[in-house]
Amino acid sequence: MRKTAFSASAATLLLAAGLAAPALAQSTQSEGAVTVGDVVVTAQRREQSLQDVPIAITAFNAETLERTAATGIQDVAGKAPGVTLTQFNIGEPQIFIRGVGTTSDSAASDPSIGVSIDEVSIGRAGASSLAFLDVERVEILRGPQGTLYGRNASGGALNVYTKKPRFENSAQLTGRLGSFEERGVEAVLNRELGEDTAGRLALRWNQNDGYAESLPSGRSLEGGEQFGARAQLLHNAGEWSFLGGVDYSKDDMQGHARIPVLASSTPAPFVTLVNSLRAGMDVRQSFSSPDNYQQRENWGLTGRAEWSGAEHFDVVSLTSYRSNDYSWRDNLGGLPFPGFPLAVDDRAEENAKQISQEFRLTSKSGSNIDWVAGLYMFREEVERSERFLVQTALPIAPPSLGGDVTFNQDATNSSYALFGQATVPFANIWELTVGARWTHDEREVHQIAIDNEGGANPPAGIPLGPTGSPYNVKADTSFEEPTWKLALAVEPLDNMRFYVSYDRGYKAGAYPSAAQTGLQATTPLRSELLDNYEIGAKTTLAGGRLRLNAAAFMLDYTDLQVYELLGLTLVTSNAEAEVRGFELETAFAVNHNITIGGSYTQLDAKFTSNATSGNLTLPYDGNALPRSPDSQFTLYADGQWDVFGGVLSARADYQWTNDFYFDPSNAPEVLVPSYGLISAFASWEAPNGLKVSVYGKNLGDEEYQQHIIKNASIGFSVFGAPRSFGVAVSKTF
Repeated sequence: MRKTAFSASAATLLLAAGLAAPALAQSTQSEGAVTVGDVVVTAQRREQSLQDVPIAITAFNAETLERTAATGIQDVAGKAPGVTLTQFNIGEPQIFIRGVGTTSDSAASDPSIGVSIDEVSIGRAGASSLAFLDVERVEILRGPQGTLYGRNASGGALNVYTKKPRFENSAQLTGRLGSFEERGVEAVLNRELGEDTAGRLALRWNQNDGYAESLPSGRSLEGGEQFGARAQLLHNAGEWSFLGGVDYSKDDMQGHARIPVLASSTPAPFVTLVNSLRAGMDVRQSFSSPDNYQQRENWGLTGRAEWSGAEHFDVVSLTSYRSNDYSWRDNLGGLPFPGFPLAVDDRAEENAKQISQEFRLTSKSGSNIDWVAGLYMFREEVERSERFLVQTALPIAPPSLGGDVTFNQDATNSSYALFGQATVPFANIWELTVGARWTHDEREVHQIAIDNEGGANPPAGIPLGPTGSPYNVKADTSFEEPTWKLALAVEPLDNMRFYVSYDRGYKAGAYPSAAQTGLQATTPLRSELLDNYEIGAKTTLAGGRLRLNAAAFMLDYTDLQVYELLGLTLVTSNAEAEVRGFELETAFAVNHNITIGGSYTQLDAKFTSNATSGNLTLPYDGNALPRSPDSQFTLYADGQWDVFGGVLSARADYQWTNDFYFDPSNAPEVLVPSYGLISAFASWEAPNGLKVSVYGKNLGDEEYQQHIIKNASIGFSVFGAPRSFGVAVSKTF
């Protein structure tokens, strides 16, 4: 409680400092009207003002990404209303929007939140959690996006847009130093290669020694090395435009430092034992193995062709191939064995390849009716293997339940869709948007569970045993579903737009991973259906100085796919759920130099039924949906001034998240206490393009949990990074 109070006080001081700063500076703006400016998004596959789109959207442009020191989606997710991002490892980020998300790692399943890079849908979660490299904009769309985004956007979409080649010669070089021995280099080179051709190359390398420690070795955890590169070539040929790109990234990261967190439900003997084992240690010191690791390698090819030769429409073809390989090792308990009577060494690797093709027809800019129609095809091949080496002792389990088990999955996932959407204005102040999509999904899976001890020590080790047994099975199935969007918008006064919408989202059924039996491995979960009813307002007031957007919504979930870890057994099921809530987002231009703003989210996300998994009834009815805090808010102050012959920029951010449960059991050990995070940024740029930036994250040094696995009524957690600082020096040529 004291730490939360300190964070709120510190945030207030930071905002006050931002408001006081203009007394020392001159305005960098013209003497025209003070406004918050316009925000352009492409959420509906065309450039539009944020205020004209009947969707709840938060957009972060390149300037905001720089001033929040954002290096990946984890840095922007918490700054958008209703969004929670937790991360099991770099290969399994878990994004939840308005209480909608998934923790499934199965090779034969889809994410609930669609992630795309330059409009290419990313099939596997591990291929989406990449470091930002030369990014132009990030858009987060809340609510189902079943028309234009399709199969894996039942809860929302997170879209990343990179900077494209420009017809100019320019370059930028950045060097970076920071806490935990961080060092990094970034470079961007843009060249005009002819009257109609331009190229762009971006590189990034970063390394840090980690903010956590493995005991007793003293070696570091939670650090590592990252490298990324992207090259793009743009060619215009009359009515045609071609954009080709190749990207590559490699992560060689240390493993997690898991920490046992005791709860009111933890048996007294375990409380005494854990406190004894961890005496004198803090939350960033762990008994997790120093040999833990997280490794990933991605690369992709993208080709975009556009033709504008038709009279009434333009044509877009988007072709992509992506490869994503990752592996990791984690000690899920973070305690020494046999001092603590359970040790789980979890190792996994996954190789995924996807190819996608999308054809779109879009109406010409300025048409009376804005419309888009298209065809989408996707195919993905995933090979996944996860191995559990488990040691047990009483009182948790007899030694015979320990063992060495591997689960293999070989899956092929295909998806085909036809879609269309049109916005029709009428009666001067009204607009009707109608969209529909038909999606057909196919899954083929080969699942194998292996007792690596060959049955020498029956039963098979957990998590396969004691109730399960080895299997080698195949299955295939298909799903298809129509989804739609209906939205009615009215603008009775200039810059005051109101809308009501009804959207349906869909996520195809899935085969579970780490199944206990061959029957479970070949029995798919049913497809999710999500109906979203929303009323919203997009307003720009006070002569353009105040932007105030709001949305109230109700989500009705049918056959929500639910995953829970019971002991070391993964239990999968379908359940009903309902989410009610509202969101506010605001920005206010105090003067030509300073903008302040923030957001607020209120959620009531509940299961409305129990769930059944085999013969097991899971008592979820009335429980809160996982990763759905009932309230969240953000505050920021952003300013820019002429000072000392250059441009001074500064920003302070505060984000607060109320407590929430990590899994559907709502057990005390999976409750994440509320926390607040403060960050700040300042830079000075000279007229010759030299810029010096300083920034800090988690300035309140909050101890907050990023991930939890429960066992024996203990929550084994990964804590976020402590207070950190950095400095960057860049030169633009």
